Amino acid sequence: MSIIVVGGTPGTGKTEVARELGSILSKRVVSLGELAREAGCITEYDEERDSGVIDEDCLVEAIMDLLDTYKDEDLIIEGHYVDLVPASKVRMAFILRTHPETLRERLREREYPQAKIRENVEAEVVGVCQMDAIEVFGEELVVEVDTTGLSPKDVARNILQSLESPTAPRRIDWMEMLEKEGRLDDFLEPM
Repeated sequence: MSIIVVGGTPGTGKTEVARELGSILSKRVVSLGELAREAGCITEYDEERDSGVIDEDCLVEAIMDLLDTYKDEDLIIEGHYVDLVPASKVRMAFILRTHPETLRERLREREYPQAKIRENVEAEVVGVCQMDAIEVFGEELVVEVDTTGLSPKDVARNILQSLESPTAPRRIDWMEMLEKEGRLDDFLEPM
């Protein structure tokens, strides 16, 4: 079994890109959000963030059951909690990144509450998903893909190219870029 992971901040295109990649590679795509719902791993509802709270232990158990069910099949697993996937099964982890300005607009279009938009944009600026993935899967298996201005099909093609011809992973640093532009405060809430 070999798993391709597609992770990132909400709004970066994980679900559509994973579906596109699954179609190109003829691989089963598993959404961790759907798996969490189906396995009963959403334990409560956070009113302020307008989202469910996931019991990570429950989700890890559901992932292990899933891997046992599909042990002879390669999978694409997408979602916000990809760092819960066992590293020993992961071929490559693709963390989708989107310019914080574009991400903020996407989340507004989805009508996310302001607190949730702010939290997710800050997570993207700081690189939370990138850092979590590198910590779990290791520097060499984590590839960041800038989805800003690209279609899901284009992003899937970029991922396919990385799978076929791996190169040194490129790191995206929105914080440094925004700092140089003098716009960092536009995306980070003051302490």
